[in-house]
Amino acid sequence: MALLFAGALAYQGFHQVEHTIETVQLRVLGHDTARTLIGGLDFEWVHLGANVFLLWCLIAVAVGAGATTRARWREHARIGWWGLCAALTVQGYHVVEHLVRIVQYLASGGEYPPGTVTTVLDPVWFHFGVNLTVFVAMAAGFFGLGVHRDVLMAPPAGARGGTRTRMPRGAEIFKTSASGQIPPPGPESR
Repeated sequence: MALLFAGALAYQGFHQVEHTIETVQLRVLGHDTARTLIGGLDFEWVHLGANVFLLWCLIAVAVGAGATTRARWREHARIGWWGLCAALTVQGYHVVEHLVRIVQYLASGGEYPPGTVTTVLDPVWFHFGVNLTVFVAMAAGFFGLGVHRDVLMAPPAGARGGTRTRMPRGAEIFKTSASGQIPPPGPESR
């Protein structure tokens, strides 16, 4: 699950770079259109698919890491737990927003869909903000749970044996909670 979380964070980081480029070009520089790194994929179906994919990754991370042990997570890794919860919540809304946009897109025969709150708010700034919130929340979850240490200390594929440095409490919870073998709290976790 640690590698899935790392991959999802990298994916969302790249997605945020795309929205940053778009926002700078359209709202700061005043261009009529934005040319992002993969701007040729700017279709409503691609946006929906990308957001559903990220939500599935976040759900898999939470379930695979033992979301039912949330009381222990809150006790030992509060920032990580709340970061992951915030990322799931905001990304869940983001998927709903894109589902509404798909329905509007189909109903209008392919016209630009306004979405829900983007009828009142600037859609470029709104999506920049939503994606930034998801990225920051994911990063808080990733680092707050200590998952980065597990990813960095993982032995190379195919390696045998070797020793590993003791992981911090948050990463232990992330790594072992799916099996139900959570170590008891120690003095270092208080």
